[in-house]
Amino acid sequence: MTTPGASDIATPPADPGLLGKPAVFAFGAQLFAAISRWKSGPLKIGNKVIVGRHADAVDVLSRDLEFRIGPINAEKIEAVNGSFVLGMDRGAVLVHERAALYRALAKGGLAAVRQQVERETSDRIDKVGDEIDVVGDYARPIAAATAKLLFGARPSDDVLFMDVVRAIFGHVFLNLGNDEEIKQRALRAAPYLRDWLKDEIKRRRASGDLGSDMMGALLADPAIPNNDAGNDLVRRTLGGMLVGSIDTTATCIAKIVVMIGQDSTLASGIAADVGNFPRLHGWCWEALRRWPHNPIVLRRAAIDTRIAEVDVRAGDEIYVFTQAAMLDTSAFPEPQVLNPARPLKPYLHFGGGLHPCAGYDVNAFQIPLLVGALVRRGIKAVGTIGWAGPFPDHLTVTFNRRAT
Repeated sequence: MTTPGASDIATPPADPGLLGKPAVFAFGAQLFAAISRWKSGPLKIGNKVIVGRHADAVDVLSRDLEFRIGPINAEKIEAVNGSFVLGMDRGAVLVHERAALYRALAKGGLAAVRQQVERETSDRIDKVGDEIDVVGDYARPIAAATAKLLFGARPSDDVLFMDVVRAIFGHVFLNLGNDEEIKQRALRAAPYLRDWLKDEIKRRRASGDLGSDMMGALLADPAIPNNDAGNDLVRRTLGGMLVGSIDTTATCIAKIVVMIGQDSTLASGIAADVGNFPRLHGWCWEALRRWPHNPIVLRRAAIDTRIAEVDVRAGDEIYVFTQAAMLDTSAFPEPQVLNPARPLKPYLHFGGGLHPCAGYDVNAFQIPLLVGALVRRGIKAVGTIGWAGPFPDHLTVTFNRRAT
């Protein structure tokens, strides 16, 4: 296969518009949270239902037979990867394939992944001087290394690997307007990811050394046959997981670091707690309430039903405004106060109901570890994010000078 030029796969630089203005997003979320409390339910405009109360968000995500994910994700996922659990509604196939995914994740060597992340963060920060690009030279390549270790992909080129994954992710989960250029970029990228995984699966089957990562766990799973169908299930599962793994992490790191640069209370609090992992984790999740990596989750109504006191018709689009829901005083008392001791269950950063993010267990340690290493080094100043499409692509952080 001929490697394309960067213009064929890489997501091009872009003016972020409102994407680059966290204060605008925060104001909109605060306003809609207040409207939702006043209305005691969602707002309906035509065939669009916007959910802002925390209880309503949890309700929608838990009623998966009524509010379905398949009409939102399935077609795009199948075009670039083949079917995956994040495009499947409840049924026997979902039960079987999701169970296999979680069995493999439990055996996929997360302890080794965490150790690698700790080494990589330390090594990369030690090698730079007084500044670093926390996306291009830090969060994104570290997340890519995590993805390779966990999922077993063996890309021919790391830059191409990251660009391929970003192109697919950008279409499947962020191309809400079905932009044709974004779609075609993903379709060009898809064969690379497919071949990397197929070739490694074939190599491992032939050698008999299945490996100790998620790919190895899936290949050794007695519920998955050693035939073309079984190998395709392994590939589809790993591909679906991998697509969301790299830029989710990189986006979270970029947005948390920007929040640290803008809020002295957050900066001092996270610096004081950098050695206390539960509180460091809490500060990161609180910073993401201010500027989530993904503020909205979509579903489509399958039947005529109701959310709170609002009538919903079959075919209505449901916008679960998770950023607003995480400002609901019933779930987050004093929502404008950053409190790292809040319970974790109410957060909606990584979905909920039948379809929470399958990579949550990795993000739960990888994101705080990456942020913590930067804070330990001593953040002096934070620049402005440079964007590639909807993705943070560059962000310069200046460190305090090391003592001599």
